[in-house]
Amino acid sequence: MQAKTKGIVAGILGAFFWGISNVLVAFMTSNYVISPTWLGCLRVLTAGAVFTAVCAATDKESLLALLRDRRALAGTVLYAIFGIAALQVTYVVAIDTTSAATESLVGQLNLVYMMAFTCLRARRRPRPAEAAGLVLALAGVWCIATKGDPSSLVVGITGLAWCLLDSVLAFLHNSLPLCALERHGSLPVNAVGMLLGGIILLPFAKPWAATPALDAVGWAAFAGTTVFGAILGYFLVMQSLKEAGPMVGSLLMIFTPATAVTASAVVLGTPITAFDLIGLALILAMMALMALSKRGEEPAEAAPAPVAAPNAAEPIAPFAEKCA
Repeated sequence: MQAKTKGIVAGILGAFFWGISNVLVAFMTSNYVISPTWLGCLRVLTAGAVFTAVCAATDKESLLALLRDRRALAGTVLYAIFGIAALQVTYVVAIDTTSAATESLVGQLNLVYMMAFTCLRARRRPRPAEAAGLVLALAGVWCIATKGDPSSLVVGITGLAWCLLDSVLAFLHNSLPLCALERHGSLPVNAVGMLLGGIILLPFAKPWAATPALDAVGWAAFAGTTVFGAILGYFLVMQSLKEAGPMVGSLLMIFTPATAVTASAVVLGTPITAFDLIGLALILAMMALMALSKRGEEPAEAAPAPVAAPNAAEPIAPFAEKCA
């Protein structure tokens, strides 16, 4: 299987696990008195500890190499600060000051930033498939987020500012670790980034001050959102950014709300509307377009030798010049 194909599969699976995680988070916040900051901090810390333990046991050299690599480590530290810790906070505040629908829609502007960033770094125009995929993705999110009712978008000046900041941080989440991913892989980047991100959140979450009153079901939901969202989801999404490239990897994350809609119907009994189905169809069309376009590009992109590591995927080649 080609690296790009593996990246697309990883992106779809990562978004799928994120969608399940989002439903479990919604279940916890709806049925228990729990601080979103506490939940985010403990999820990230637990995942960081797991990534670190697994990496130390199976790929210690890559972890040590990342810690010795100043440029890649700097990108990972910035990823931990802005792409993990700060994003956890702005995501919650953006929803609180507007609505989940508004945050979902405005937050996807990170795809526009990523397209501009990718094209500028590669000194090229957007490919037709990328532009079409972006339109399909945004249209699909609009259908799912608003259910066809624009009045569900609650936009004030303060709320809009938080949503825009959230979209910028989402872009940084997908772009800051690219150099480290190119050089050292997903596992050590997640280990260092998430452990550091969790530590940064500790003073805000203060998990030692109070623990939510969770029963067995609540702790099972916490375990599920940690395993599916913070461990499997993050690992696969980072792998997708490395293998499929930042633009395609970012687009594939749009599959998350589609998964969340389906899982909500099964777990929470939330009805699926016609606009949900339309949005899902648009997102599936975007994913099919990405897969077909990448398959068509394989022969053309295999010929030139990119300036990158021997096993690196070509889509990050424009970033390799900065990582070398």
